[in-house]
Amino acid sequence: MKARIVPMILAMALWAMPAAAQTDRVVALVVSVGGGAQRADDMQTQLQLMGAETLRAHDPNNAQLRSILMRFAREASNARATFIYLDVPAVNFEGRPFILPKGATLKRPTDLFTQAIPIQAFSRSAVQAEQGGAVVITIVPQDRLLDGLSNVTNAPEAVLGASPVLISTPETFAPVLAAMEKSSEKSEVEIGTLLSDMLVKDGISISDLPRNRIFLRLPPKAEPEPVALPAPVSQTTNATESSGTSGSLNTSSVSPDSDNPKQDGLSADTANQSEQPQASGLSLTAETTAPAASDETLEELELLEQTLSRAAKRTVQRALRNQQLYKGLVDGIFGPQTREAIEAFQKSRSEKQTGILTRRQLLDLSS
Repeated sequence: MKARIVPMILAMALWAMPAAAQTDRVVALVVSVGGGAQRADDMQTQLQLMGAETLRAHDPNNAQLRSILMRFAREASNARATFIYLDVPAVNFEGRPFILPKGATLKRPTDLFTQAIPIQAFSRSAVQAEQGGAVVITIVPQDRLLDGLSNVTNAPEAVLGASPVLISTPETFAPVLAAMEKSSEKSEVEIGTLLSDMLVKDGISISDLPRNRIFLRLPPKAEPEPVALPAPVSQTTNATESSGTSGSLNTSSVSPDSDNPKQDGLSADTANQSEQPQASGLSLTAETTAPAASDETLEELELLEQTLSRAAKRTVQRALRNQQLYKGLVDGIFGPQTREAIEAFQKSRSEKQTGILTRRQLLDLSS
């Protein structure tokens, strides 16, 4: 019975925690197909240095890439700004550019409609953020193409309701990365300025520059100056008047430093219990929520994890991010990046690295 109650208590406590404001989020998507993994990793590193939550994918097939894009678009709508970097093959068909996922097999040009994804789908996802975003693509040329198809060599025309798209090649990638590295050292990073810094070499083109200011990083807010408070007025109380007995003090009242275990009408036990977090009238005490690790099997912890709400999982990811262990999207989905962060968290505590949190670890992350 106890084994059932404890996960319920923990899940309710995490679910009840208020979610942090999401409007300052910057979310990024980094995808590579083929030999551009290192370039994509370098871009991801710079985005993470700017504080962006990054979703990384390498060699996704068509179905996986569509799912990843939908996941990213959902988070983009709850963010201040976005940035997408793609290192992929891309082709034109009838004036429309398409991204080719891994495993795309084209027997005829019209197979693009089911085997590829339009670049415009990415630019429309990036623009979902409050300020907007940008898409930067390094195009990997293809040697053999069907009649009617051609490699993408220039940025597409600007489209209303879509973010800017910058196109480069592996040969012109160096200034793109250099601009990212330079920007990651600044306290303020504005996308329009960043894109302009990338346009320093022939072979790099852009659909247009943002019409509004979009910040990948905002300067730190100035701390408000402390307000000087007036000095407290000294008040002397006549001992005789306060005690009612001449020449003596009434010692029945207890000072905060007294050894008396009762304060404010509460016993010491009651006072301690009042400080414990409450969930639906049930207290989360160490005795019920932190059993010895040997008492918890992976199967039990997996079941515990399944009881966590999406909001509770966001809380865990946010806590891991605050400890500089998690760089991915704070979206309540426990994928490979979250598992790696959990293992790093467990390693920092010299505990078994399973990628699945124990009850004690969950409580520590949610406290």
